[in-house]
Amino acid sequence: MAKVRFNQSFNVNRVVKRLVRTILALYVGGTIISVFGTVMQCTSSPFYSGLSLIGWTVTSELTVDAVTNNAACNLTGTTPTLAAGTYYNVVTATSGSGVLAVVGIIAIAQIVTEFISW
Repeated sequence: MAKVRFNQSFNVNRVVKRLVRTILALYVGGTIISVFGTVMQCTSSPFYSGLSLIGWTVTSELTVDAVTNNAACNLTGTTPTLAAGTYYNVVTATSGSGVLAVVGIIAIAQIVTEFISW
């Protein structure tokens, strides 16, 4: 069984560089995913079901009638409104990102391993 000990000779510059790169990557990645999400909201395609892997909400079947006009996509701003009909694999929410959570967890694990030795 491996013993975990505090690494007294850790490199401060390397820790600071990893921390800065992590914060920068999460900020830039969050901005990119938010911008793409705003553009892609209320659009549909058979290939969009894969976007649920990054944390977006993709509704498999969305029926829009002429009276309610789909509350999920009838948002204020530049977001388009869907016409009456049935749509498949519609991006309805883009607020979360599972990819950025994984990137953050891996980066934190790398920073923690700078302070311990096996």
